[in-house]
Amino acid sequence: MQLQKTITLWKGLALAVSTVIGSGLLGLPGMALETGNVHTVAGGWLLISVALIPMVYIFAHLGQRFTSSAGLSKYAQVAVGEWGGHAVTAVLCGTFVIGIPVLALIGGAYAQSMCGLSEHAVFWLAIGILTLSTCCNLLGVSVVNWINSASMVALVAMTAVIVLSNIPFFLIGLSTFGETLNGKGDLDYIGLWRTAALLFWAFIGWENLSFSMEEFKNPSRTIPSVYWISFVLVIALYLALSITSIGAEISGVSVRGASGLASLVNRTAIGALQVAIMVVVITANACAWIMGASRLYYASGRDGILPSFLGKLTGKGIPLNSLLLSLAIYSAVILAARQFKLQPANLVLVVSQNFLILYLLSIVAYWKTERRSRRWFIASLGLLSCGFLLSGFSWWIIYPVFLLGIGYCNYRRVQPKSPNLRVG
Repeated sequence: MQLQKTITLWKGLALAVSTVIGSGLLGLPGMALETGNVHTVAGGWLLISVALIPMVYIFAHLGQRFTSSAGLSKYAQVAVGEWGGHAVTAVLCGTFVIGIPVLALIGGAYAQSMCGLSEHAVFWLAIGILTLSTCCNLLGVSVVNWINSASMVALVAMTAVIVLSNIPFFLIGLSTFGETLNGKGDLDYIGLWRTAALLFWAFIGWENLSFSMEEFKNPSRTIPSVYWISFVLVIALYLALSITSIGAEISGVSVRGASGLASLVNRTAIGALQVAIMVVVITANACAWIMGASRLYYASGRDGILPSFLGKLTGKGIPLNSLLLSLAIYSAVILAARQFKLQPANLVLVVSQNFLILYLLSIVAYWKTERRSRRWFIASLGLLSCGFLLSGFSWWIIYPVFLLGIGYCNYRRVQPKSPNLRVG
């Protein structure tokens, strides 16, 4: 049984925006302000927004060319050979088990702040978000699509209300962005790097969309449109809220921390509805990520990279085993984060680093499959962006390299049994 083609342009846009925006929109404006001054944060937002343009182009190209639920695993196979699918699957598994719990923890922090609960409630709220999102996925793609569409409308409306209700803050923040562009701000390389590397989390998601390519209708037209329209929309939403949050910080209204934007929401006419809106947005974000991860587990189980029971679908085409097992693992990671007092900002950096390694493999796959001369220019821009973002991680790079090694060893283990194993 194969995954059904149910994703249209509108559903694809809703899925893309919900995958990229969620915990990042809600948490990163405040988390970024904890890492540097307002000019550094402004510079970080501008830098990362420009740096992601070549990567969106590359993912749109690869998504159109390889309409497979294997996604990034397929791209890695094209880049470095058969073992790349195994290696990337290992990296993604090691990344999703951190990244998905982190987005739930950020959502839990918001819910805890808004409801006035104790700090310990964050972890149980995070598990609740993941359980709700998994249940939505178990109900089928149509339910996930409905939630994603509602989330996208809510995001646009919420951003508009926050900005319009805080116009003085927006104007102050806009002036700060202008000063940064003119070189008047206090910027240093380390501060700019750390801010940009943290904000990279805000734009993780388009690569996760690659695991849904098999379910797109009319992929040759729909996939590029989804990537570029969603990119413009996401940039607009992020910059509007980041400008406003910087203006608020300068004006003495603290918006620092993972739940910092709650301070701005409380000042608006939607304050009473904020819990409901945040629940929809965060659930949609978690739904989209869980959907993408489950497709990876399903495709990898189907192709022999992961245990075969993960490659099974129900009669309605739902990867039940992948969804249930991943929920158990994500919940365990959240409890571990509570036990060892792990900070979300540090976990975000680990996830960002891992995805940057995967981006490098995607750049190679693009270079190999693009026949036009532009491949040199686009690939060079992509490498420049990834190189800058990777430059400050130092010894942290051991984690994704270790995961790549596990994937390679797994490939060598199964290779004698399946010499013609293919991904996707």
